Amino acid sequence: MGRKKVGGNTLPVSVDEHDQVRYDETIRETKAALQKIIEPTHSRDSNFICYKPSQRGTKERIIRIEEKLVDPMEPRKFKHKKFPRASGSPPVPLMHSPPSPVTVKDQQDWKILSCISNWKNPKGYTIPLDKCLAADGRGLQDVQLNDNLAKLTEALYVTEETARVAIAMRAKVQKEIMMKEKEKKDMELQELPARQDLR
Repeated sequence: MGRKKVGGNTLPVSVDEHDQVRYDETIRETKAALQKIIEPTHSRDSNFICYKPSQRGTKERIIRIEEKLVDPMEPRKFKHKKFPRASGSPPVPLMHSPPSPVTVKDQQDWKILSCISNWKNPKGYTIPLDKCLAADGRGLQDVQLNDNLAKLTEALYVTEETARVAIAMRAKVQKEIMMKEKEKKDMELQELPARQDLR
């Protein structure tokens, strides 16, 4: 049984005299490599500036200015979007029929009525009746009359005639009563001087 060959992608592992793997050295090397990436060794250029505030009574300050380090573990600010590849084949041509002239009937069919409400007119527009009826949709329905409508109309007509005859008779009787009362008063007025004479 031989040892497996170490590939190119694997890290070298240190082994002691008893064929035991020494992890502490590997950990130390890994930590040093990560430290080199995170904290670069090159010295940063720093400038010192003497700052004099404009307010009275404040002291001068010395300010150190240095370049800010870029965090290598920070996610990138700008995301690169991949656009989908265009297909290799050319676009399929669309076949259209030759344009035909628009007839008057087609133009009238394409006229769409504006939305007109029969209940609300907040701006107070003057709306023609044909537009109102067309918007309502009553002209599209077939009118169906009930058979009882004729009976109802006839019954109303007969009732109206009988009521008219009854009113005429009542008025005639009332007139006769008033005529009799008038004649009676006239007779009393004529008899009144004759009674005065008898006394």
